[in-house]
Amino acid sequence: MTSKQQKIRSKQKQNSEEELKTGKRKMGGREENVIPEKKMAKSCENGEVQDDVWLDLDDGKLIVFTGNGAEPRDKVVGYDMDGTLITTKSGRVFAKDYDDWQLLYAEVPGKLKALLNEGYKIVIFSNQAGIARGKQTAEGIKGKVNAIMKKLGVPMQVFISTGKGQYRKPALGMWHSLCEQFNGGMHIDIKKCTFVGDAAGRYENKKKKDHSCSDRLFAINLDMKFETPEEHFLGAKPAPFNLPDFDPKSVDSSTPQFDPPDTEVPKYKQECAVLVGYPGSGKSFFAATCLASSGYIVANRDTLGSWQKCVGIMNKALKDGENVVIDNTNPDAESRKRYIEAAEKLKIPIRCFVFKCSKEQAQHNNKFRELSGSEHSKVNDMIYNMYKSKYVEPTLEEGFKDIVYVNFVPDFRTKKDEELYKMHLLEK
Repeated sequence: MTSKQQKIRSKQKQNSEEELKTGKRKMGGREENVIPEKKMAKSCENGEVQDDVWLDLDDGKLIVFTGNGAEPRDKVVGYDMDGTLITTKSGRVFAKDYDDWQLLYAEVPGKLKALLNEGYKIVIFSNQAGIARGKQTAEGIKGKVNAIMKKLGVPMQVFISTGKGQYRKPALGMWHSLCEQFNGGMHIDIKKCTFVGDAAGRYENKKKKDHSCSDRLFAINLDMKFETPEEHFLGAKPAPFNLPDFDPKSVDSSTPQFDPPDTEVPKYKQECAVLVGYPGSGKSFFAATCLASSGYIVANRDTLGSWQKCVGIMNKALKDGENVVIDNTNPDAESRKRYIEAAEKLKIPIRCFVFKCSKEQAQHNNKFRELSGSEHSKVNDMIYNMYKSKYVEPTLEEGFKDIVYVNFVPDFRTKKDEELYKMHLLEK
């Protein structure tokens, strides 16, 4: 945990302790009452909960509420919360305080009660990353949820993802927790379920363009029926929407490694290889498994710290009669020129390996690494945007003897990893 994260966690703990101690919370420069929560669950033999229960799980990354009367069922109607069941009273996009909410439509309570009577379990799945960022407190969100549940008058469960990890939609951590821990062991039939959310990738009206597609992608990952709030509560016709350009299901492990497929590695008696591609496009894996295993010396800028050190490693390796690979993003002609010049001085042929991996796929790969427990460091969106803005397609005129295109071919450790990779992990 970084020092910044420790400070946020400490501040959240102080806020929560103060709220529980005084019965008040401060929001927007004023104090408001904290709605108390029931701490302990009393379960009947049939699994029905008699008291409202709040549980903080996985070091606070997941918060679960089980309402009085919520019972295990084999079919579920799931809802996003903000923009789906409620909206702000102030008209703002984001609530100004924990009381700034009202039901999205007057039809909401009646619809939920009708579904409950038809045998459905009502469950909310809500992303609340403001808790991890220190913008909100867990106690504040719990109080808000308690008030919403009282207004709706329907027994339900609520799953709250507090950060950006495995529980955040469209990832399925909240759903898996419901199925594995919070449905009394009863199997849920996906084909009988529906998920409703406003983050649906709609674009018809730019002023009301959906901020993301995470709710629709959550349903797609589950192979579950999806509806927008307008379709679900008002019977509106489906609106046009966009899905992400990159579909993770399209990645095929049988794809040839190279384009052209008959590419030789190495091709020359001695050579230098310069890699070009987004962070997360598979360059380091390729360098380690394909080139290093064939005797190439790897010069990685992230490890060495500067391009000058990479050139130094390159010169030494080539003078020693070794092949060498430059493992870095190398997006433009200027960044590649320094290695071309060094190879030309030693009269060693230099080849360029361009990774055929889009920005969206590279971001997906980075998210997959994060969720699968890889030791790779996270890459923020600014780095991807910077690479895209600088990128210039490599040409032979730069001085390369050969240009090869490298396809992204996944190598999954487990079946579980493959299943995770084939899901939509990004929100847009």
